[in-house]
Amino acid sequence: MSGKIFNGRKSVKAAIAQISPVFMDKDKTIEKAIEYIGMAGGQKADIIVFPESFIPAFPYWQEGPNDRMEDFAEVNLAFQNNAVLAGSDDTSRLEEAARKADVNIVMGCTEMDERPGSRTLYNSMLYFSRTGELIGKHRKVVPTNTERCFHGMGQGGENLKVKAMDIGRVGGLVCWENHMIMMRALLACQGEEIHVACWPGTFSGMPDETMTVVDSERKNPKSYNTSDIEPAIRCHAFESQGFVLSACAYMPESEVPDDFPYKGRTNWDWAYGGSSIVDPFGCYIVEPVYDREELIAAELDSDLIRLAKHSFDVLGHYSRPDLVRLVYKDTEDAYLVKMSE
Repeated sequence: MSGKIFNGRKSVKAAIAQISPVFMDKDKTIEKAIEYIGMAGGQKADIIVFPESFIPAFPYWQEGPNDRMEDFAEVNLAFQNNAVLAGSDDTSRLEEAARKADVNIVMGCTEMDERPGSRTLYNSMLYFSRTGELIGKHRKVVPTNTERCFHGMGQGGENLKVKAMDIGRVGGLVCWENHMIMMRALLACQGEEIHVACWPGTFSGMPDETMTVVDSERKNPKSYNTSDIEPAIRCHAFESQGFVLSACAYMPESEVPDDFPYKGRTNWDWAYGGSSIVDPFGCYIVEPVYDREELIAAELDSDLIRLAKHSFDVLGHYSRPDLVRLVYKDTEDAYLVKMSE
């Protein structure tokens, strides 16, 4: 039946796990994720989301021209070996956790390509239903800046589809994909109701050298003028008339092992959190949370979507398909194509 929001539910309880991974340790990070999935289930959450590349950690570091080849090899092999492989024990453990806790999951991770012969890594979001199924994934289509040293580019087709979950239509984008106007429009035009935005932390987009992310005054959650994240998520919420769950990573330098080769010259300052929840009018339900681990939770009221669409309906009275249309690729690129006789 058309017109239903959240599959007919009055509200959805959403949670964000702003927690640090066990740095570069896939198994222990999954264990920690399962603990918080259980906590979310205990609080009767309908969905829990995790930040960008939570498993095994976001690659904040970058190699330089004078680095030792031994360090380069050690770190990149460890990153590969701790990437998530869909269809393996990695995802089966998360499927079981979703089923046991009765909660949907959106997991930010570095994902290993499952195709035989490939070792390409992707900056991915994995979607798990509360019944314990991996129902879809999204691979970031354009890695940002130095991420291109670690991650490949996602494709079209299912990669760009909103996922139909029991709580409604859930979509998401990773980091600066949330600034890609046509990608956001594509999700909105599929009737997205809950948008998950994954980030590696909170960073300043301001060019002034005096404005650093470690400046305590600049991190005041009542001052929304130092990061591009906040206008991006509030804008998308308003323009799509949906809720945004903004999951920002938290990775204290103290939790990075001292023997990690790039520890002393890596910008860990980004990873101080900043997760928040925004309503369909672009207003905060939960303002950004900084400098601590927390299971952030809030009720999402379906009436707010109805009221927002009454004013501004991107698929209804504020659409003009006779003037502007969005075209996207509905298939993924294939490397092997069998030719017909």
